[in-house]
Amino acid sequence: MGAFGQYSKINPVLIIFNNNEWLSLLEKSLSEREHYSTQNNSIQFGQVCARFLGIDGDEDDYYNMLFELTQNPGIDVHVLSGHLRKEIAREQFQAIQTVLEINQSETLSVNRFIAFLEGRDLIPSYEDASVHRHFRESLAGVLQMFIQEHPGGLHHPDFRRVIVDLIKWTWNHLDGTIPIKVAVGRRPCILWYGTASKSEVYFLYMAKLLGLDLLIFEPDGVDIFKNLDPERKLMVVQEFSLKKEPREFPKARAIRKATVAYQASKEIERILHTDNSPIYKAWQYRSHVPASITLKTTYDELFLMSREKAFIRPNFHIEGQTVFIPSLFAKISGITASQKEYWERLEELKEGELTLFIRYFPFTHNVTVNQQYHYHHSLNREGFLDPEKMIKSNWWKHKQLPVGVQHAIAAGISRVCENPKLIKEDHESLYDLQLYLFAQLTRLPESVIKLFLKFDYPQEVPRVVLYNNGAGAGLTRSDAALLILLNELGLDILLFNPSGLRDLEIYIDERFFDIHLMDQFEFNMEYKERPVSIWRRLINLKNNIQK
Repeated sequence: MGAFGQYSKINPVLIIFNNNEWLSLLEKSLSEREHYSTQNNSIQFGQVCARFLGIDGDEDDYYNMLFELTQNPGIDVHVLSGHLRKEIAREQFQAIQTVLEINQSETLSVNRFIAFLEGRDLIPSYEDASVHRHFRESLAGVLQMFIQEHPGGLHHPDFRRVIVDLIKWTWNHLDGTIPIKVAVGRRPCILWYGTASKSEVYFLYMAKLLGLDLLIFEPDGVDIFKNLDPERKLMVVQEFSLKKEPREFPKARAIRKATVAYQASKEIERILHTDNSPIYKAWQYRSHVPASITLKTTYDELFLMSREKAFIRPNFHIEGQTVFIPSLFAKISGITASQKEYWERLEELKEGELTLFIRYFPFTHNVTVNQQYHYHHSLNREGFLDPEKMIKSNWWKHKQLPVGVQHAIAAGISRVCENPKLIKEDHESLYDLQLYLFAQLTRLPESVIKLFLKFDYPQEVPRVVLYNNGAGAGLTRSDAALLILLNELGLDILLFNPSGLRDLEIYIDERFFDIHLMDQFEFNMEYKERPVSIWRRLINLKNNIQK
C-alpha cells in the first residue's frame, strides 16, 4: 500500500449513494471507488460518510446488521462510540494548558494556535509531507467550525474541554489505531452508534475532514450533527420512520429470527403506514414534532370539528419530521339565547379522556426566578432556542418523558419564543418577552404533561376547555402563555366566557384566535355540572357493562 507523499494535495470527495449501497462501497479500495484520480500533483478519492436516523426495517435485523458489520473481514471497521480512550500523558496535559493560557492572553489565530500545538509536540508529526499538511488543514477546519458555532470563538468556555479531548483522541486513535496514511488500500471506517458529547462530535467531524469513512447510526433519530450540518450537506443522511430508544450495541447476533409471516406483516405495515398513507398505526409519529395549523371556523363548526380526528381535519399533513395538526383556538363570548343548548355544548366538549377542564383561575404559577443564564446557553448560533440543548441541560424538568415527547415540547417552546404571540407590556423589549415565555413554559403543570403524553398526533386531538365566569382573579398572563404553547403543539383550546369581559384579548393578539359573540351576556354565572352530563355518564357506564 502506497503513501501519499508524492502528492501535494489530498482531496476526499463525498460519494452520494442510495439505499444500502454504502456496504459495497466500503469493501472497495480507494482506487476502485468513484472520484478516484491522481492528477495535477494531487490525489482525489471517494469517501463513504453517512448518518442513519431511525431504524430501517425490523429492529432485530437492524442490530444484526450492526454486529455483522463489525465482523466483516472486507471492511476495516472501528467502533469508537463508548470506546474513546481517555488517558493522556501528564506532560501533554500540562503543555496544552500552557498553550491555552497563551491563547487567553494573546487571542491566537487558528494557524498560530496550531503552530503552538506543533511546537510543543501536541499533534503527531508525519514523515509523509502530504499527510502532515493534510492533518493540519483538517484540524484548522475543525477549529474554524468551532469558532463559527460559538460566541467568543477559541475563548468560549467549552473550547478547553474540546481541544484537550481532540488532542487526547488524536494520539490514542488517529495516530495509531486508525492509520490515516494508507493511500490505495481500504480506508479505515469509524462506526459511531447513538448519542455523542460536543467533543465527540468535533472528533468525528475531524475524522470526516481527514477523509476516513464514517458511519453514524442513531436508532432514536436524534441527529448529533444537527448543529454542524443543519442543511445535511456534509454527509449522506438517510432517515427512517421507525424511531426507538437505542439498545446496547450488539455483541452477538439476535437469537430470535423473524418468521416469514412476521416479515410479511412488517412489509405490509411499512407500505400502509407511510407519511402519504391515510392509515396510521398507534404512536407511529411519536418521534416527530407536532405543530399547529390554527383553523378559522364558525361557531357551529367548532363543535363539529372538535369531534374529528386530526388526520380527518383540513390541511393535516406530515412534512419531514413535523406533523402539522389542524387545531382550534377560540373564545365563546357570552351565551346563546337557549341556555340549555349552551350548557349541553359545553358539557359535550368537556367529556372525554383527552380533555382538561379548567374553571378556577389563575391555573398556573408565575415564575419569578431569573432564567437568563439557562436561556442564553440554550441558544443556537442564529439566536434561537435549540431543542437539543434544552433537553440535555441539567435544568430540564422532563427527562423522564419519552425522548420524542421531550423534543416536541422543547421545539414548541422554541417556536413560541421565536415568534411570540403574547402582547408585550409597556417598556418590555422583545428579548424580555422571550425570556419571560422561556421561564414560564419550561415549568409545565403535571396535568398538561399527562394530557400531552396521551396525544397520538394523527388521532384524537386533546382539548383544553376553560370556563371563566369573570369571578375571582381571572385569567393571568402566565395562563395565557401556557395556552399559546398548547395551541402551538396542536391542542384544541376552547374558552367559554359568559360575561363577555376581556381575558384572552388582554394578553394574546386577537389575530391568533377566534372570538364568537353570542346573543347575550351573563355575569357571575356559576358553573354547575348539568344533569345532561350525569345522564351521559350513566349511559356510558351502561354501554361499557353491555360490552
